[in-house]
This record gives sequence, structure tokens and C-alpha cells, in this order.
Amino acid sequence: MMPTPKTKPHLFSLKGFFWLCLFELLHSNSGTLSQELRVVVQAGDEARLPCGYKIPRGIPLESYYIYWQKPIHGKPDIVVISYKNGKEVELEKDPSYKNRSKLDEQNLTLSISSVTVNDSGKYSCVAILKSDAKETFTHLSVIVPFSTPIILNNLSSERCDPTNLTLMCFSHGGSSKPKMYGSINENPVNWTVTSNQRFGHFNITGILQFNMTENILIRCSVHYLDFQVSTNYSLNMTKNCSEPRTELPPLPPLPPFGIIISSTVILIFVLAVVMLVILQCYVHKHSRSSTTHQSLATDEMILEEQSSGKTSSGLGRSPP
Repeated sequence: MMPTPKTKPHLFSLKGFFWLCLFELLHSNSGTLSQELRVVVQAGDEARLPCGYKIPRGIPLESYYIYWQKPIHGKPDIVVISYKNGKEVELEKDPSYKNRSKLDEQNLTLSISSVTVNDSGKYSCVAILKSDAKETFTHLSVIVPFSTPIILNNLSSERCDPTNLTLMCFSHGGSSKPKMYGSINENPVNWTVTSNQRFGHFNITGILQFNMTENILIRCSVHYLDFQVSTNYSLNMTKNCSEPRTELPPLPPLPPFGIIISSTVILIFVLAVVMLVILQCYVHKHSRSSTTHQSLATDEMILEEQSSGKTSSGLGRSPP
């Protein structure tokens, strides 16, 4: 006698009856696989979940009913993708995976794009051929990545002489416990690390102190699970401290302040004289023009008077 699964009354519909039969088939069939794979990806990336089952040669995909689902405790399983008769059945897909999930028809690998932390969990791949069913499980872990490390130092500028150097490397935001590694000029160094967690996210800070005697290339790496973020930082000393520095030729000395004032006064005086000469010439020219006009007017008046006198004397005579 087959065990009766725990179901709610409202599931006894056509769709509920189908899933019930499928449940019975999976959990009563001796051919069911029990292996579990693990996949870890960063938030925002694409997750590829292998099915662990390959369709035998000679059997077409159309002969199988294939689906991926995500079991949820206390709730019906979420259908991520399903195939019937060699075609995807969009109506059975959960809305949260619309336009995000696809199936590799060759090896049944499930791809989920733009994953978030909410996509973490166990997924099952089911391949059904008539009365035979195969089921495998894959656990997906979605982690939040750490920020690119930032390196700071206590020097305000390049130095020529050896000096004590303090470096700090800082990264934050990851959702898993981190570790920090580093090197100076390809030689490994150990950071003094402090790490803390707040609201589910980790911060990590490393401190390094040493005596700087040459140009250095510092590398700081933050490792978390199978991932890492790193940064490089270079700090140079002044070239060839023992050699004299090449200096630019000195600028010619500026003239004394008194000479500058005297030159300025003379220049102003010369400009004033020139302006005065120009003004005097203009006034003189204007005066001559006025005098000419006045003399012409006087001559005309004299001629008119003479003409008037002759006319008057002619009129006063009596005829002989």
C-alpha cells in the first residue's frame, strides 16, 4: 500500500491531482536519485544548476516530462520551469521566475539570471519517462559580494629618506565571513585584521606597519567562500636620493622698487606731455579756422557798404 501524502483539501483539483500523482510516483519509485549538488554564486550573476541526469541516447526530449522546482517548507513547491512534449509550459512557471529561468535541452541544466539572496535554497530536477522518474537535488547559495578594497597610508607625499609606513586596507558589504591576504613587491605579508558583522553584512579592516626603504607595490585581497576581490596600490620614493637634483636656472632679479616707481612717473609725465601737445595743436587749428571765417565775413560787409554808398550818391545828383 502506497503512503498517502499530506495535502490540503483545496489541492484536489485537476492540477492538484496531477501533482499528487507525480509526488507518489517520485517518492515510491525505486529509481529516484538522492544525490545533492551545491552551487555558489554572487548576487546579480547567473546561476547554472546541473540536473545530474542525462537523457539516454536515442530517446527524444519530447518523450520526457521535465521540470525544476523549489521546495518550500509548509507550502506547495514553486515551479521554476517545466517542459512537456519538448516545449516549455509558461503557465506552470512561478511569476518570480518569469523571463529569468531557462533550460538547456542537452543536459537539462537550469539557468537563473540576476539571482538574489531570495533565490537561495534547494532545487530539484525531475525527469519522468512513462512510469520511470529520476530526481536530483541542487542547493543554491547566493552571496552578496564585498566591495573592492581601499588602501590608505599615512604619507602625505613621496619621501626620499626611509620612513615608518602604516597602511590600512578596508572592504565591506559581504554576506559571508571574509579573510584578508596581501603582499608587498610580491612578498606575502600578514595584515592585522579586524572584522565585524552588522545587519547580516561583514566589514573587514587590515593594518600593516613596516619601514619603507624603496618603491613598493602593495596588494590587498579579500577572500570569501570561493570568491575574492583585490586591489593594487603603488607608493614611490624620490628617484636617486644620493644624486643632486637637477634645478632650473635662477630667474633674473627684479629691479628695485624705487626704479619701478620712477619709471612709472616718467612714463605718465611723457604721456601727459604728448596729450597736451595734441590738444594744443587741435585748439590752434580750430582758432585759425574761426579767424579765416571772420575775415571773409568782414570783407563781404565792406564790399556791401561800398556798393550801397555808390548807389546813394548816384541817386542824389540832378541831371545837367
